[in-house]
Amino acid sequence: MPRTWPKVAKIYWDPYDDLPVIQPRQDEIDLYYVLRLTEPGDAKIARPGDLARLRETVINEFGSDKLYKALFEDRVVLLNKVPHWDLMWEVASSGNVWGQLYFNPFIDSWRFRLSYHGAYEVLDRGLVDHVKVDSKYFYTNMAVNSPSTSQRSIVVLDYKGRIRGIAERVDGRFIITKTFYDQRPPVETSRKPSSIQDVVKKNIDGLMALEEKSIRHLLRVHRKYSYKPVVSYSGGKDSLVSLHLAVKAFGSVDVLFNDTGIELPETLNNVEEVSGKYGLNLVTASAGNMFWSAVETFGPPGKDYRWCCKIIKLVPIAKTSRVKWPNGALNIVGQRAYESLDRAKSPVLWRNKWVPHLVSTTPIQDWSQLSIWLYIYANNLPYNKLYDRGFDRLGCYLCPSSYLAEFKDVSTHYPCLWGRWVEVLNRWRSRLNQPEEWVKYGLWRWLTPASAKKRISKRLPGYVIDWRREYVSRLLSSQARLAPLKVEREGGSARILFNDVVIDEESQQVFSENTRMLASKIWREGGTIFIETKNTRIRVAGNTMFVEPFTRDENVEDLADILKVIYRTRSCVKCASCILWCPLNVIKMTPRGPLPRTPCPSCKLCIDTCPLADQLVEKVVIPLILDNPKAFKRASRRHSDHTLELFSKLYKLPRGGKEASSGLG
Repeated sequence: MPRTWPKVAKIYWDPYDDLPVIQPRQDEIDLYYVLRLTEPGDAKIARPGDLARLRETVINEFGSDKLYKALFEDRVVLLNKVPHWDLMWEVASSGNVWGQLYFNPFIDSWRFRLSYHGAYEVLDRGLVDHVKVDSKYFYTNMAVNSPSTSQRSIVVLDYKGRIRGIAERVDGRFIITKTFYDQRPPVETSRKPSSIQDVVKKNIDGLMALEEKSIRHLLRVHRKYSYKPVVSYSGGKDSLVSLHLAVKAFGSVDVLFNDTGIELPETLNNVEEVSGKYGLNLVTASAGNMFWSAVETFGPPGKDYRWCCKIIKLVPIAKTSRVKWPNGALNIVGQRAYESLDRAKSPVLWRNKWVPHLVSTTPIQDWSQLSIWLYIYANNLPYNKLYDRGFDRLGCYLCPSSYLAEFKDVSTHYPCLWGRWVEVLNRWRSRLNQPEEWVKYGLWRWLTPASAKKRISKRLPGYVIDWRREYVSRLLSSQARLAPLKVEREGGSARILFNDVVIDEESQQVFSENTRMLASKIWREGGTIFIETKNTRIRVAGNTMFVEPFTRDENVEDLADILKVIYRTRSCVKCASCILWCPLNVIKMTPRGPLPRTPCPSCKLCIDTCPLADQLVEKVVIPLILDNPKAFKRASRRHSDHTLELFSKLYKLPRGGKEASSGLG
């Protein structure tokens, strides 16, 4: 079932001035029309690097830059991201979407495909070759007679001369890759030359209205939560605008930068430049080398396995902010509704279970990307110059949420940084017995057999997704070196066979104390460890666990908690999140992981804020036992709302909105 966007950015177009408008005045709205973009329509202004790529791609596609000059030169160009194999932009200027600029990972190349309006426009000018096909029906992958042309794309016409599709050269012949039904001609505009300065001037009233609304929001929130205003600055465009708005609202704020250890050099430089320009106190939450050590335990991160965000973002931020602002802070972030479906549904005020003492808010929730960039230009803000080189998203340069096109840019501009990551990927590829395509096509970006992973794998002959084998290999290759190999169910109980002794002698004390922390009874008879909770009895003997009963949700959750303790004793990464959030400060770190001491309140916060428990156990171990790669989504699992409620009681936190997506899930 297709997901719909709850919020859509609307861009108007003035046909006389040939300029985009973000918020037209009510008395002018009938003079404009809405630019037709794919939802959510969060288009950005093309920067010099984007335009250079577009021009080069058009030349490769059509043999010259004549088409580029006709459609894009001396005009403001907008790029709107749309769903595709990899990265694809709708390319618009003069009030029309003329085509799509997209990266094809299977040929490692950028392509440009004309839209109906683009084909209509350039066909009349003789800038693109065409072929007439005497057929009533046109469909994707239909072969057409190849005209004598050096162009890689041509327009397909029917016998009446109507535009019916775009054909691209594939293996020496032309194949229809896009079909069109009858459509209206492009909208007419003045086609005046335009610049970014013209667009800023056209939209100055709209920008002032957005600014005023955002500042009012910040002041209103601050009246309710009189914490120190702190801006989380990432070196990106959105947090830059949020910072500028916060300075306008409060005069002075602290700046919090999370140095993950995998940032690009320009980002680090920009953080120093911006904090210096505004004369603000810069507080850095550094993860140091934590990513490179933790990857040996967790394996490569994934879009659905984002352990890295906990280890190198949320935990360092929590540690730093607990020292710097122990009584809480108003955390101002650069989050927008059009970035993702989760953020579109997010409230504008929230707490995060990993940093619950911070009340977070965003002053730019309803700002479009076009508004962000126009505000930056209007106020001459010191934005990160990586944007000028064609980079779209900044932050961790190896983030699994990135596109292969973005990885290509990183590898081109920063071969040493990218080479270090490829070495890690190849090491894990060997451990997981994966082919080279696992690295080449970014299949490591998903842990589960996600639909996007399946789409790519179908294009790779012989590639088979075997999630169980991969999960077991991941565990055996990690520092835990413990994996459930077989689960037998009989008579309402379960027998789980592991590859190794589940609890060795060296782990006995730490395991026992942590199990008592769960408010469970534990004792030993001979070589067997007995654990008893309110609902479940668990026996551990050698490499086998027995769970009785194993029929209800409560039994699954009791087992999950015990497994989290076991894996922490074998492969704790020493992030110290558990120590940070223990309400009685009774946890100390040992070589075998955290050791709680009396009086322990049995609140389980140390487990619920443990990245190893939250990611490795929940997303790798438990899915193997329940035979379901999406087992971490089960309804009975303790979720963020429960943890936040517990934090509020234990730490007497004022209510700060609901738990919301921070993009770090």
